[in-house]
Amino acid sequence: MKQYKYNLDKSSKKFVCPKCNKRTLVKYKETETGNYLNEDFGRCDRETNCGFHNTPTGEFNNPFEVVNIPKPKPSFHNFDLVSQSGRNYKENNFIQFLKTIFTETEVKEAILKYLIGTSKRWNGATIFWQIDNLQKVHAGKILQYVSKTGKRHKNEDGKSLIDWVHSILKRTKTINDYNLNQCLFGLHLINESNAKTIALVEGEKTAIMMSIFKPQYIWLATGSKQGFKYENLKPIKQYKIIAFPDKSEYADWFKKATELNILGFDIIVNDWLENTNFEAGTDFADVLLIEKKEAEKNKKHEIIYTDTENIINEFETHTPEIWNLIETFGLVDCNWNEIRKVI
Repeated sequence: MKQYKYNLDKSSKKFVCPKCNKRTLVKYKETETGNYLNEDFGRCDRETNCGFHNTPTGEFNNPFEVVNIPKPKPSFHNFDLVSQSGRNYKENNFIQFLKTIFTETEVKEAILKYLIGTSKRWNGATIFWQIDNLQKVHAGKILQYVSKTGKRHKNEDGKSLIDWVHSILKRTKTINDYNLNQCLFGLHLINESNAKTIALVEGEKTAIMMSIFKPQYIWLATGSKQGFKYENLKPIKQYKIIAFPDKSEYADWFKKATELNILGFDIIVNDWLENTNFEAGTDFADVLLIEKKEAEKNKKHEIIYTDTENIINEFETHTPEIWNLIETFGLVDCNWNEIRKVI
């Protein structure tokens, strides 16, 4: 297989970005030797808030010289790991958050559908397993959430807590090497539904929440902005795909969808979020939470009327002068249905 002479590092190792000073820089490596280039060459993971991306040019001779290197075979986890993680949901912050906005039954169905796991990596952490349509487990992405808000838990540097099952297994010497080859989150669901339309979002949390809110679609997630690509979407090429990018990512996803549609895909990129006043990075799960909070707020201020009060309000709305008669003649305790008949 052909590869570039220099490629972005595919491991989870990050360096300090020269632009934003956050430890979010993915360095370029020399494909043949595996050596890192210096900090001037890399891509910051904070694409929206930073956007630093500098490819190796200038001092490097023919930086995109193609070399023939066989692509390593992808690694897979044993499905037993998925089964073992399916417990301790009372200590799972993400699951506890879901219970604050959905019913117990809806949450249980979501757990079984997406095979959500619990991790000991951090207290209350969640595992989002990437399982393909052949039931092969590609990866286990570990994230930490705040149970009350559903927001990502962040460390002192303001960075979200994220890890991978294969990285933990490497650190504990359980496995020697692991060739990560990600797939869409929820991909296994295409074998369990007759739906012909797939709704595609970026975040796993969003896919799960929207699957409860709009169950008529198969909700899958790319896991990142970069996950919206041919290799990941190939297994769902025969489906109609409606993509819902996060706010500010519409242009990139639309450009990529246009390229993919030329190759035979049927992708529509929804621009609703892009045309709103929400801040960059907002996704449909965020909007859902905002709407639910507004609904609860309005419900608290809603005045509950008795049958009698409803009739009085009806009279007052359609015939304002009636209220003066009611007060004048002391008719407050009379039979309002009878008054209605007379009027």
